[in-house]
Amino acid sequence: MRTRILLALAVLAAALLATPGTASAYDGSPCSRTQNTVYTIFKVQYCPLWTGGVPVYDLSAVWSGGNQAPVGYLTYGGWSNWFNGQAQFGEYYLNGSVHNNWWAFTQADNGAWGWVPEVYFSGGNNDEKDAGLYDCASAGNWCTLP
Repeated sequence: MRTRILLALAVLAAALLATPGTASAYDGSPCSRTQNTVYTIFKVQYCPLWTGGVPVYDLSAVWSGGNQAPVGYLTYGGWSNWFNGQAQFGEYYLNGSVHNNWWAFTQADNGAWGWVPEVYFSGGNNDEKDAGLYDCASAGNWCTLP
């Protein structure tokens, strides 16, 4: 009897482990939901980047997935950069397999304003917006120059 129970439990456990889970979006490192103000009225949030040297593109480049020269760069990764909001534009590919069509508005280290492909954001999946960053035109995030 005990062997049958153990065998039934083993079969049940194997069946549960073999069942595919439901797909879910997960951002393990979302932007901070705290909004800071820069330039007196400009609301921004700090977001983690997994690397430095991140390109910043002007608006015409985001529609083509960044197929133009960047207007500037974000030198440092980690939590050192702020963003005003996010919006969907053209698909940006990094190394062939990583891609995202969500872009975040910011100011590059050289002072130029533009958009960063969210493939450089820590956490998240392909074509997934950041779970913490407000969308453009919401919560005071207009994604325009101050």
